[in-house]
Amino acid sequence: MKFALQSISSLGAVLLGFLLLANVGITSAGRGELESLSAVERAVITETIQADGTVVEIDELTTLVKSQLVVDAESQADLPYNSTLSKLEVLEAYTITPKGEKISVAPNAIRTVEDDNSAGAAMFSDQKHKIIIFPKVTPGSKTYYKTKLTTFKPLLPGYFFTRLTFSPNAEVLSYEYSLNYPEDLKLYSDIKDVKQARDEVIDGVRHVSYNYQNLKMKKKEQLQVASSDFSPHIYISTFASQEDFAKAYEARIADKSLVTPDIQKMADEITKDVDKKVAADKMLNLKKEQARALYNWVSRNIRYVAIYLGDGGIVPHDATSILKNRYGDCKDHNALLIALLAAKGINASSALINSGVAYTLPKYPVIGPFNHVITYIPAWDLYLDSTAEMAPFGTLPSSEIDKPTLLTKLAKVGHTPKPKKEDSKILTGITMQIEKDGRIKGKTHTMYFGSAEINARYRYEGAETTLSEKLVRSDLAKFRQTGEGKITTSYVYDLNEPFTTNTEFTLDAIANVPGPGAIAIPVGLAPGELALIANDRPPEKFTVPYTCATKWIGESYKIGFPSNAKVTRIPPNTSYKKGGIEYESTYEESKNVVSVTRILKVQRPGAVCHPAELQKWKDFYQVFIKDMRSQIFYE
Repeated sequence: MKFALQSISSLGAVLLGFLLLANVGITSAGRGELESLSAVERAVITETIQADGTVVEIDELTTLVKSQLVVDAESQADLPYNSTLSKLEVLEAYTITPKGEKISVAPNAIRTVEDDNSAGAAMFSDQKHKIIIFPKVTPGSKTYYKTKLTTFKPLLPGYFFTRLTFSPNAEVLSYEYSLNYPEDLKLYSDIKDVKQARDEVIDGVRHVSYNYQNLKMKKKEQLQVASSDFSPHIYISTFASQEDFAKAYEARIADKSLVTPDIQKMADEITKDVDKKVAADKMLNLKKEQARALYNWVSRNIRYVAIYLGDGGIVPHDATSILKNRYGDCKDHNALLIALLAAKGINASSALINSGVAYTLPKYPVIGPFNHVITYIPAWDLYLDSTAEMAPFGTLPSSEIDKPTLLTKLAKVGHTPKPKKEDSKILTGITMQIEKDGRIKGKTHTMYFGSAEINARYRYEGAETTLSEKLVRSDLAKFRQTGEGKITTSYVYDLNEPFTTNTEFTLDAIANVPGPGAIAIPVGLAPGELALIANDRPPEKFTVPYTCATKWIGESYKIGFPSNAKVTRIPPNTSYKKGGIEYESTYEESKNVVSVTRILKVQRPGAVCHPAELQKWKDFYQVFIKDMRSQIFYE
């Protein structure tokens, strides 16, 4: 028997990016920073896979409201679902007051609304939301709802999955999950730290159930990776491997990247000048320069618009229509780029990836943690993300470094590059002259490389428009400085040229001149990356894996003192090299001009560090902060 099965997702965790699925209820994952102020008293989820492939899910959730701080948040439930693929009904909803009074939710307090697009990106979606407004919610109240989700159309033929991740950052008194399905349907399960309560077959139907409880809620830690990387979970799938899912997904999308006459014509037009460029510089690779030109064009000319209609949550539009409309989301960007590359004889594959803080893949495919799709060119082992419009060819945003990928055309799991300090580098030269009245006039020049360049292009977009004054004020205030200045940049949208910034500034006096006195090294209107690190004290401890940065920061200063002041003492040099962290600072004085060089190089084994790694940074930080606070004395 072949089932046309539909996937489900963990309750209440809305999947972003190219995957917007039918999500219902609220699970122990993702309740935000106020988790300790409410608790899941009882959650009961029962799924039934029927013989015709329809999936019926009954959800019951009782939430205990502990504090006034979460009354507003817990006074309503937002239950999203895909209206094309499924139907959601609210069977019952009420509030139980602290005195035990049961107050039913009025029928007009249950509303169906369209997807909210207030976040900013243009969006077309058939995602709808059932909004339940609970009456008379106060501290000590309980809210309850019971819903029925009927999913009658699968995202992929024969695909069913359950993905429940239980965050340690939520208090859960009782969580029960049950699944009923035909005995002859093969399912693959990956269960971690969750108790199985039942597994039996009755009249050809298999019944399995699991129980979970978390009475010792942990506070969410700074920089922690996604809960799915380390937390208890229930993962169930009809696919035996990620590779099997890759084949099914590729079969579903392969015809979306066909080379039509329109695609061929556009590819030829975009690359018409590449032959001349390669002829002029024989060191260049023709195919790679063609790929660069095509990537740059898609990045700059296809406007990002999220489209989640029907199976559009995972299936792109055809490349010709994307080219005609000049808009699309990540999967559309990818489909068009693959088609344009194919038109020039360059083979490429879709690469499913997580763009958040998830760094591991489940054993069996349950859609997550994939929420994004980028492009992979096997010939050069090269990943491209054309939705990151500020990313130069071959450079990925830091959020996509050191991540597992699913290469659908190749039917295998891949991995984006490990972080290298050379690929996230910021080098700044700063000259400052202290005036006789204590004001400081200066200039800076900064060069950016790799993922740091991407961030800088976004940050300084609009720096030479009316936004300039606001940006200057913000940058000065960040380091408790006042004054005025001007920022100029290279063209942020020219991805073929390195990105640089230049500034001129005047700071109000930060110390009395003439002295005696002392000043720490001012940042001026520079990026101030080292000062930002100095202001970010590491936490006392981590207990779960966390994201950690690999970087290279160099800052060189020349600070001239006025004729009515004389430098009497400069800080000692500092050198540190331990645990993948290198830091060196030097100070020299000549003719009342102090030259300062500070260079920090941090090379991590990967984008994720384990708790024990924190001590290495804490040891360095004590040396680093002492140097950053050192002062130049004058009289």
